[in-house]
Amino acid sequence: MAVASRTGQAEKGIKVFKTHSPGWLITLLLLPLAASAEEAATVAVEVEAIQGELPASLEQNIRAHLAIERLSGEPAPMSSRLQYLHRQAQEQIEAALQPYGYYQPRVESELTKTPEQWVARYRVDPGEPVRLDAVDLNVTGEAQSDPVMKALESSETLVPGAVLEHAAYEAHKSRMRSLAAERGYYEADFGRQQLRIDPQRRQADIELRLDSGPRYRIGEVRFGESPVETSLLQRYQPFQTGDPVTSTRLLDLQRYLVESEYFSRVEVQPLWDEAVDHVVPVDVALEPNKRTAYKFGVGYGTDTGARMSARQHRRWVNRYGHSWDALLRLSEVDSTVVLQYNIPGEVPYTDKYGVRASWESEQTDTTDSELTAIGGFWQKQLGAWQQILALDWEQERFVLDGEQSETNFLIPGASWSTTHTDNPLNPSRGYRFSLELKAASDALLSDADFVQGLVSAKHVLTLTDRLRLLSRADVGATAMENFDIMPSSHRFFAGGDSSVRGYGYKELGPEGDNGDVVGGRNLLVASAEVDYLVADSWRVAAFYDTGNAIDSATEALKNGAGLGVRYLSPIGPIRLDLAVPLDDDGFRIHFTLGPDL
Repeated sequence: MAVASRTGQAEKGIKVFKTHSPGWLITLLLLPLAASAEEAATVAVEVEAIQGELPASLEQNIRAHLAIERLSGEPAPMSSRLQYLHRQAQEQIEAALQPYGYYQPRVESELTKTPEQWVARYRVDPGEPVRLDAVDLNVTGEAQSDPVMKALESSETLVPGAVLEHAAYEAHKSRMRSLAAERGYYEADFGRQQLRIDPQRRQADIELRLDSGPRYRIGEVRFGESPVETSLLQRYQPFQTGDPVTSTRLLDLQRYLVESEYFSRVEVQPLWDEAVDHVVPVDVALEPNKRTAYKFGVGYGTDTGARMSARQHRRWVNRYGHSWDALLRLSEVDSTVVLQYNIPGEVPYTDKYGVRASWESEQTDTTDSELTAIGGFWQKQLGAWQQILALDWEQERFVLDGEQSETNFLIPGASWSTTHTDNPLNPSRGYRFSLELKAASDALLSDADFVQGLVSAKHVLTLTDRLRLLSRADVGATAMENFDIMPSSHRFFAGGDSSVRGYGYKELGPEGDNGDVVGGRNLLVASAEVDYLVADSWRVAAFYDTGNAIDSATEALKNGAGLGVRYLSPIGPIRLDLAVPLDDDGFRIHFTLGPDL
C-alpha cells in the first residue's frame, strides 16, 4: 500500500490522511484518566437560608424532595447528569415548601466543581406563608345530634389566620372519616371537600362537609363454638343490642374474650352486608383454648434467694366458666402453696368471686413462721379502682425473739388500688396507688382486737428525653392493745429490695429483749431515684431510701443510697443495685425483676 502526501494519490479505493501532530492519540489516552478523576469526586448538597436560619422541618422536607440529595456523599456521576438534576431543584424546592404554606419562595442556586467534589448549594427564602381565611367544617346527617361528631366542626389548627399546613388539613379529613366509621356511620362520605389557595393574596379557604348518613346499630351477636355457656359470653359484651356500632366497643369485646383465657383466637366482625334497617349483626369467631395450662419458673432475688415455682391453671372447670388455680412456690426464705377456685362475676372481665386455701412458711434472720389460711374474696372494678373484699381465717405459729407463739384470727379486709401509666413495662409517666385495711375482733373467733391500714404509692415522671424521676412511699399503722400476740405476718418490717436498700430483707424494725428484730406497729418508708437512658435498652440510676418499721414517732429512720443499672427486657426492667447503709457499715447488692409501677 502506498502512502500519499496531501497532494499525492493513494492506491485506488483507500483514503489515508497524514497528520503532523499526535494530539488525537494523546486525547484518547487521557479520556479514561479524566473519567476516573471525575468519578473520584463526590457530591455535596448544601441547603441554607438566605437570611437567618431555615427551620429544621423545612430543610428536612427540601432535602427529601431534592433528587440530587440522593447523591450526597456518593461518587459523582457524569457532569451532564448532575447539571440535569441541578436544573430540577427549583421546582422540587417549591414543591417541598408548599405543604407548609409557602407558595412564593425565592431560591438562589449554584453548582460548582473542585478537584475533590461537586457542591450543589441552595439558598432559600420561603417568603410569607399562605394563611387561612374562611374555614367551613360541617357535619350533616344523623351525626348532627352526636356531640362527639359535632366537635369535628372546630379545630385548633384549622382556624382563620393560621398558616396553611396541608398535613393539618389532611389530618382533619382523616379524623372525620375515621371517627365516623368508629361511631357507626358506615355510609359517611364527603359531600364537599375543597382547599382553595390564592398564592398572590397569600390566602386559602377550606370547605369540608361530611354527610354522615344513618347511624348503624348493633343487632344479634353470634358466638362461635365455645366451651362455656353463651349466657356467660353475653356478659362479656360491653354494649347492649341496639347500641350504636363503635369500633372501640367491638375491640373491647374481643380483648375481654381473649383475656378470659377460654379462647386462643377471637375475631369480632360486624356483618355489614346483612344489615337490615341499619341494624348490623355481629359475628364472633372463637377457637377454644387448651383446657389446662402449666407454668414453671426459676429465678433469683436478693430478698428470697434462689426460687422456683409451678402453677396449674384449669381455664374452665364447667360450662359456667369457673376456673381453678394451684400454685407451689419455693425459695430459700419462704415456701407457699395456694389453691384457689374462681367464679366469674356479673361483669366477668373485671369482677370475680373465689375461695382459697393457703399454707406459707417463712424463715429469715428475724422471723420463723408457719401460716395456714382459708377464706373467700370478691373482686370488683369501681371505675379506675379495683376493689377486693376478703374474709380469711388464719392460724399462725411463729417464733419472735426466741419465743414461740400460736394465734388464731378471723380477718375481714378490703383493698383499693389504681394504676395509670403510658407504658406498663417502661413508663415515661404514671402512678400507682393502693390502700389496704384489715381488722379482727376477739368477739369473732380472734385472739385479740386490732385495726391496721397500709397506704402505698409509686410515681414516675419524665424530666427530659432521657432522664426520669421515680418515687415511692409506704405508710402503715396498727391500733392494737396487746401487740405482743400480733402474728409476724401482720407486723411491719423494713429493709430489702423494695424498701430501704442497703439493708437486708426485714432487717429493720423494733428489737426484742434478745436483740432480734420483732417488727413494729407502724411503717414509714420513702424513696427517690433518678435514672438516665444511656442506650436503647440500658439505664443507669442513683437512689436514696429512708424509712423504718417503728412503734413510735420518736424512733429513728434508717437511710440508704446507691447506684444501679437497669436493663429494659421484654418482660420488664431487670435491676442491679449497689446500696450502702448510711447509718451502718457494709454494703448490699440488690437484684430485682418487675415493672416500675
